[in-house]
Amino acid sequence: MEINLEDTFTVISSQEVFDALVSETCTPTIDFVTFDLIIGERGLRNGNISISYELVENCETNVLTLTVTFLQNETLEAPNLTYHVLTAKIADVDRVEVEIIETN
Repeated sequence: MEINLEDTFTVISSQEVFDALVSETCTPTIDFVTFDLIIGERGLRNGNISISYELVENCETNVLTLTVTFLQNETLEAPNLTYHVLTAKIADVDRVEVEIIETN
């Protein structure tokens, strides 16, 4: 998936917004009645091996935090990577945060 963002993210809550913002050779249909899509892009300093995700809702602060960990390698290629996660509707959350971790 590709989205025209630069080191930031957005929450997509409808198929129409998804179709307008996201480009892909195979366009999936997402059940946006049930799910929201957190999607972002990150420019990296090195090559990337894998991406892992952790999504945590803090019930006391009403904040949803997505931690995205990029496992990098020693190559000097510096890709811009899109990360994304489907989550249950987040209308009851006050704020969404994304924390990026780059590790070797």
